[in-house]
Amino acid sequence: MTVLDRLSTGWKAWVLLFVLTFGAAAPGVFLLPALDRDESRFAQASKEMLEEENYIVLQYQDELRNKKPAGIHWLQAASTAIFTGPEAKQVWTYRVPSWLGAAFGTLACFWAGIPLIGRRAAFIGAALFGANLLLTSEAHISKTDGVLVFLTTLGIGALGRLYLGTDKPGRMAFLVWLTVSASFLIKGPVTMMVVAFAGFGAWAWSRAAEGKSADWWRPLTEWQGPALFVVMVLPWFLWIQAATDGQYIEGAVGKDLKDKFTGASEGHAGWFLYHLSHIPAWFFPATLLFLAGLVASVRQVAAPVGGLMAGRRYAIAGAAIFAVLLALNYLLALVPPFEQGSALETLRTLKPLPAWPFLFIAAIWYLSRGKALSAREPSDEEKGLRLLLSWALLTYTFFELMPTLLSHYILPAYPALGLLCGYAAVQIMDGARMPKVNAAGLILFALGAIILLAASWPQVTQYFMADTAGDFRTVSEGEVLAAWTPYREFPVWFWIAGFAFAGFAMIEFARRRIAAAILLAILSSVAIGWHIRIYMLPSQVWVQPTETARLALEDVCGVPGEDDICNVKTPARVLALGYAEPSYVLTLGTQNLHPPQTPLDLPSDPAAYPVVYLLNFEDRKADEPITDTAARLRAEAKALTVCLTEGNSHYALNYSNGDPVHFRAWRFDWGGCP
Repeated sequence: MTVLDRLSTGWKAWVLLFVLTFGAAAPGVFLLPALDRDESRFAQASKEMLEEENYIVLQYQDELRNKKPAGIHWLQAASTAIFTGPEAKQVWTYRVPSWLGAAFGTLACFWAGIPLIGRRAAFIGAALFGANLLLTSEAHISKTDGVLVFLTTLGIGALGRLYLGTDKPGRMAFLVWLTVSASFLIKGPVTMMVVAFAGFGAWAWSRAAEGKSADWWRPLTEWQGPALFVVMVLPWFLWIQAATDGQYIEGAVGKDLKDKFTGASEGHAGWFLYHLSHIPAWFFPATLLFLAGLVASVRQVAAPVGGLMAGRRYAIAGAAIFAVLLALNYLLALVPPFEQGSALETLRTLKPLPAWPFLFIAAIWYLSRGKALSAREPSDEEKGLRLLLSWALLTYTFFELMPTLLSHYILPAYPALGLLCGYAAVQIMDGARMPKVNAAGLILFALGAIILLAASWPQVTQYFMADTAGDFRTVSEGEVLAAWTPYREFPVWFWIAGFAFAGFAMIEFARRRIAAAILLAILSSVAIGWHIRIYMLPSQVWVQPTETARLALEDVCGVPGEDDICNVKTPARVLALGYAEPSYVLTLGTQNLHPPQTPLDLPSDPAAYPVVYLLNFEDRKADEPITDTAARLRAEAKALTVCLTEGNSHYALNYSNGDPVHFRAWRFDWGGCP
């Protein structure tokens, strides 16, 4: 028994895989500040659940948040209630569900792969998936994707057992429906869609190759599964519809979901082959075997039906459909609006066609209607690879063709790609030779390593720091750079380790020592991730505007609730002018106000003091210039005999919108200054 056999057998495999993802993401969970904007919005809505003790309606301060279902907020609220409480204002407790979800996603990947490609290949594939930079990054962000990828992978693992044949079809079908139902409460129909792509693609593949397909899917149609979905999903939807006077569905489906399918929602467009271009960095370190996984699996499923040439009509037709849809996607995006309500405008807003999932199903069904390529029964290995390829390629195609492009959307396809990489690794270990493909894999791996290492080197951050400092209008570039001096350097121990591990991984891979190469590649990914999460990102306060705002408020004892630290009374809330990021609300308190709710005049009631304003002198969007507002506040303070204490200037870049911020905190205390 080899070392790989021993590691992939028994409880050791599950523990190692869990610890891999859990440990790789851990520093980010605790060390990174709350991120803008989605993470802080999710966490703030969960926080308000606890504060208001309302677990049905989702809200962000005084606004309804009718976007995603409540499932992730229930998990985040439960985590926070267990570990701290909403008063703690710490973001890490809201990240725990994503953290655990990503780690369990790695285990689900292993479990899904065992019957499809064998235990050894599944272990390697799950390890490569569990170490990739996209998964371990989503693991420390309090959003839906960590939990989503776990439920999706678990559901397809059950679907795969149904597809290959199991002595417990009812249980597997029930598990598919359970994961689809639970995931619907996390992020709507995403898991349902990905599971459908995998299953329908495998079914159509069998139809195309053998001219028939077994009825393995029939247990999914039994009444228990759909009944479970209705019982789990319908009550909350009815409840929130009633609680929001029917506004939830309108906001979640008629606005949020529709915007993603009919245009670049919130400006999230992207370049040509957006998701494919992210593979070198986001799929690292599995990029080492990414191409080999695709080639080895396609060869295996094509060989029994006459080789690659026998299936060329399907490949050509599939590529043609993808090209046409992609072209339509970009061409229709250039069409200007027509008169509101006209037939042409209705047609234009239905774009892009690729957003319609049924179009995929129609295309797959059409391709499956051709003459059978083989009369033989496929092996379990071939069937497993068909399911993995359907899962990976159809999911990728769907998200690549969507008009709204965010790099984490493709995460549900990564477990399948990881398992294909594991399959290729075992094939190479067993003697398969793919010299040109392996050479290309080395180049892809090196490209990802170079991108990640270059982006996290101190001199690169200093370059962007110098470039940003010139964007300030209220202060000189030299003053900004002088204030940012503490952020110019950070330790590079893990950077060096990541560089060394990546180099040795390439050497071992070139020597065909695949197991050693994979281990070194995984260590490289963990080291680079730790470098970024422990040293680089936490040290770059100049791109953390809310942390910079906190520093400004501390100058005047202006952080609510810190009376003991300052030995003076702190304000009940902060009044921000020119700054309204969600992380400000999350980490400084729900009660804090931001534009346009911020009052622009000082109160006349002595009990309202101290009053603390957070002023962003670089704000260029306010109706009244900040300098004019500040001058009026100063005049009012003088007229009311209120003592004004001005804090120092603090500078940052608001990465959410690319604007510079120049913070100063002003504290007003009733009575004259001592």
